[in-house]
Amino acid sequence: MPAYNYYHGQWQFIVSPPSFFYPFYIHCRLFNSSLSRCHRVLKKQSPNGLLTVYLSRRDLVVEEGGVVRPIDGVVLTDPDLSAQHEPFKIFALVVLTFRYGREDEEVMGLKFYTEAILHYEQVYPSSSKSPRPLTALQQHLLKKLGPDAHPLTVSVSGHAPHSVGLKPARAYGGSPLGVTYDLKVFPGNRADEKPSKRSLVRLSLRCTHRSPAPFPNPPAAALSRAFVFSSGKLRLEARLDREAYRFDETLQIHVSLDNSSNRTVHRVRVTLVQYVNVCMFTNGRFKNIVGLSETEPGHPVRPGSCLSRVFHVKPTVHMRYPVALAIEGGLSSSTVKLSPSTIPALASERNPYGVTVCYEAKVKAFLGVVDRPVCLRLPFRIIEDPPVIEEEEPVPLAEEEEEKESIFPT
Repeated sequence: MPAYNYYHGQWQFIVSPPSFFYPFYIHCRLFNSSLSRCHRVLKKQSPNGLLTVYLSRRDLVVEEGGVVRPIDGVVLTDPDLSAQHEPFKIFALVVLTFRYGREDEEVMGLKFYTEAILHYEQVYPSSSKSPRPLTALQQHLLKKLGPDAHPLTVSVSGHAPHSVGLKPARAYGGSPLGVTYDLKVFPGNRADEKPSKRSLVRLSLRCTHRSPAPFPNPPAAALSRAFVFSSGKLRLEARLDREAYRFDETLQIHVSLDNSSNRTVHRVRVTLVQYVNVCMFTNGRFKNIVGLSETEPGHPVRPGSCLSRVFHVKPTVHMRYPVALAIEGGLSSSTVKLSPSTIPALASERNPYGVTVCYEAKVKAFLGVVDRPVCLRLPFRIIEDPPVIEEEEPVPLAEEEEEKESIFPT
């Protein structure tokens, strides 16, 4: 498909490659010489072409303290839509879907998912007595699209669980497991009626929580063990270089072992463990090993000797897991990433629609068959910074010389 370029305050269209799915997405960039800014707009159209939704982004960002950054956009209606729906109304819903079972195992009407509506808005005619002020992007879109465009603002509660996907151990190709969000925009007479699939616009959203700042002191632990008929002790110390990591960073675990006992330490193993808790179920807890490193075989720590080593372990999604692996949910991507850690405020609430995820580094010193191993646990976090959203203030639009060319060429 050709690309359309308009400068001097006009639109620049960058049409994505052809897709086998309809409708398709068009990425638009709005340039304004007086603002010196670039806005990326996501567009999706209903299958019958009578309803079009423009959004600035698809991330619902919850700041520290529960403050939600809403998503701004515009809904464009076709003039023929009013003839099909009398009275003419447009509704927007944000639906949370928590799927806790496989779709291919649903039989005899049994459903392994639950839904909750977190946001409801009547876009047209507006039912709000105190409408929100328009953002600069909405002002541009309303001016360009004409009188059939209506502003849309999407938000959720600050207690909404973050998007988490569950990758089952067995091969699965159905609807994604875990917590997902969808924006549904449709025309109708009532908000509770079932919309027609041909006039429905459905967009996947992602809810992310901005993680607290890392702690200044990295996690550290130490343990001493005395043995029967032995005068000495075995002391194991471990610490991390910091408390929070990105998903593609390597952890450095500093391990120090002082063997003053008469036991022999055969090997030292460091594992990264992911703990997943499906809050809806009492027994919905399971763990996955996402990283592993250990000392070379044949190099034991004998009595009276010491060991000091730095283990470099990188979390990965390619290791075996018994039940399901918690991955980043929400938007589809070719890269599978581990789910970020749940912030403490959400973990303590135990939302029945949520999935809590936490990580720890486990250091084990294996002594043999008779003595149980010496174990240390170091909690850490995997964080992912949500997109930075700049504060937008209402600004005047730039004056344009002429608008003879079509804004949306066909």
